[in-house]
Amino acid sequence: MGQILHKRATTTHAIRKQIQEHQGDINSIAKKFNIDWTTAKKWKNRDSVEDKPMGNGRANSSLSLDEDWLICEVRKLTWLPLDDLHQILKPMFSKLSRSALHRCLQYYGISKKPKELKQKPHRSKFKSYEIGYLHIDITDFWLDKKKWSLFVAIDRETKFTYAEIFNKKTMENSVLFLENVYKFFPYKIHTILTDNGLQFSYRALSKTLKTDKIHPFDTLCETHNTEHRLTKFAHPWTNGQVEKMNHIIKSATLKLFHYETIDEYSKHLAKFLNYYNFEKKLKSLKFNSPYDKILSEYKKNPGLFLGDPCGYCVGLNS
Repeated sequence: MGQILHKRATTTHAIRKQIQEHQGDINSIAKKFNIDWTTAKKWKNRDSVEDKPMGNGRANSSLSLDEDWLICEVRKLTWLPLDDLHQILKPMFSKLSRSALHRCLQYYGISKKPKELKQKPHRSKFKSYEIGYLHIDITDFWLDKKKWSLFVAIDRETKFTYAEIFNKKTMENSVLFLENVYKFFPYKIHTILTDNGLQFSYRALSKTLKTDKIHPFDTLCETHNTEHRLTKFAHPWTNGQVEKMNHIIKSATLKLFHYETIDEYSKHLAKFLNYYNFEKKLKSLKFNSPYDKILSEYKKNPGLFLGDPCGYCVGLNS
C-alpha cells in the first residue's frame, strides 16, 4: 500500500523506523541518512512513523470550547443538515457563521452523518407485465442543417426496439409510425405508454381548445385492441425506459459518428438496431439479447404471438 507523505518530506516510513532504532547520537544519524539534524531529532524522539497534522488547530476559532461542546451535543442528538443546524444555533451564538459551524463539525469529525443513520431511499420494484407493453417517445436531432425527429418504441419486458426517422413530429407521422410498429413486433401489443404531446393525445390542450374528437393515435390503438396510457404531466421519468433508449441510440450513433446525409444515418441506425435487438446481451435480461427473450417467451406462451418468431431474422447478420 502506498505511503501518504507531505510534499517536503525527506524521509520515508522505513527510514524513520531505522532512525528510531539507531543507537548513535543525533549528528551521526543526520550524517548517515543525509538529513537535517532537526529532522533526525524529531523522528528519534517519536514513537510513530506517521506525519502529525500540521496547523494550529482551533487557535483561530471564533467559538469557545463551551460553545464547541454545545454544538457537538446538538449535532449528535439531531444530525440535522448544516443549514438547519445553523438556523437553530444562530439565536444562541450571534457571531456564529455557517462556515464557522462547518469548520467546528469538521474539526470534531462529525461533519458527515454516520452511514448507519442514513435512510436508504425506498425503491419499489418495476412492475412486470406480459410482453406487448410498449413505451413510445420522440427525440429531436439536427443533421445537415435541418431538424429531424426520431420516433422510438421499446417493449418493457423484451427490450425489443423499433425506431424510425421523420422530418416532423406530427399526428400523421405518429400514426404512420404506430402502423409500422404493429407490423414490426411479432406479438400482440396490449398497452402503449406515451407522453402528453399533441402527436399522441389532445390531453395537453388548453380548456379553450379542448375537443370531443378522438385522437387518430387513439383510434388506431382501439382498432388493434390496445390500451393507450399517458404519463403524468411534468413526469418524464414515468416513461424512463424509452428515454434511456433514446440516449443509447444517440450515444452509439450521432455522438460517435459524422453523417453527410440523413440516408447515411438511417442506414447506420438500422444496423445498430439489428445489433441491439439480435446480438447485444443485456444485463436486465440476464445477459440475453431481446430476440433471445422473445424466443423464450414464445416457448412459454405462444398464444401471445402473431406467428412463429423463430424465422424473424433470416440469414447472416451483415
